[in-house]
Amino acid sequence: MVTVQHLVKKELERNPFLIDILQQQLINITALALKLQPIIEKELQRSVKITAISMALRRHSTEIAKRSVFHWKFPKDLEVSTKSQIYEVAIEKTPKSKKIFDQLYTNIKRHKGEFLSFVEGTYEIVVFTNQRNKNQVKHAIKGQKITSEQNNLAYVTVNWAKITKDIPGIYYRITRELAFKNISIQSFHTIGAEMIIFFKEEDFVRAYQVIDSILHNKSQM
Repeated sequence: MVTVQHLVKKELERNPFLIDILQQQLINITALALKLQPIIEKELQRSVKITAISMALRRHSTEIAKRSVFHWKFPKDLEVSTKSQIYEVAIEKTPKSKKIFDQLYTNIKRHKGEFLSFVEGTYEIVVFTNQRNKNQVKHAIKGQKITSEQNNLAYVTVNWAKITKDIPGIYYRITRELAFKNISIQSFHTIGAEMIIFFKEEDFVRAYQVIDSILHNKSQM
């Protein structure tokens, strides 16, 4: 027989994120019960009291208190690299964009240690390069509308094995703990199996320590 308890358990198991926030005590039980009420009433085809759903949530919360949401560990041989002194500028996308790319590729010498990357979105294009190339970039984009600009960023890049991209929550484990440590992400990109996260210079050391702890399976969160 299908009961409120069974349906609450089903919804939690279907949404690991809910289990996670329950374990971290980041959500009010009654508020979550209100969210689940329409789903449970639809399944049972009758009205269900919030108190009944809340009671089922509390009972299940006790059962999952020490259960790990993620049942896998990060590989031991992940390649992690860092770089500081990065300049970022975003401009509105226009027909002149390709000319700007070509000019920057020509003017910025691609010797060892040089960093130059473009991210093209629907409405904007972002340029990342070494801070020392800022003046060259500003000259190339002269007359273009700048939508955002950041100086002296630093990034952490992780080369995943391709198979890890199919594991749900692989990025969430990192972004979640950075959020809990009050560290903001300035920019986040994935290129193939490579993940690049940019931070403000003053947050970079703490951010790297958090990511390193997670990747080496030291974190308890």
